[in-house]
Amino acid sequence: MRCFDAMARRYADLDRGMLLRACKLAELPGITRAVAAERFGISVGMLRRALKEFGLECRPDRPALVLHCLSDGGRRTEGELGDLAIVASYLDYVNKDGSTAADIRSLLDQLVGEGWLTLDGRRWTLRRDFP
Repeated sequence: MRCFDAMARRYADLDRGMLLRACKLAELPGITRAVAAERFGISVGMLRRALKEFGLECRPDRPALVLHCLSDGGRRTEGELGDLAIVASYLDYVNKDGSTAADIRSLLDQLVGEGWLTLDGRRWTLRRDFP
């Protein structure tokens, strides 16, 4: 029992914002829990506990899926905008929502307005840490 209490205190001391980011990363398609836990320096058990705690709050929304697609799960911070139809196809495959290139353009404009991205012609730059 003592070991469990020590673990609980360590979990309780973790930054909740960081835990939420780790959970959001773990919920993205193609990202395993082990990769997400390693990237944020926590154990898989702590990540599992945080996923239960946050529940649906950490599920990716459409803008998060677009950022995931562009930034390779937050590993790249800038790049060239490819064919938006391919991004739309990815989003439709994951989300089953019938996304089109025009929808992706609208989501990109939304992300620029929210301060996530900077667009310069066909180049994008991530302005915040993702996820």
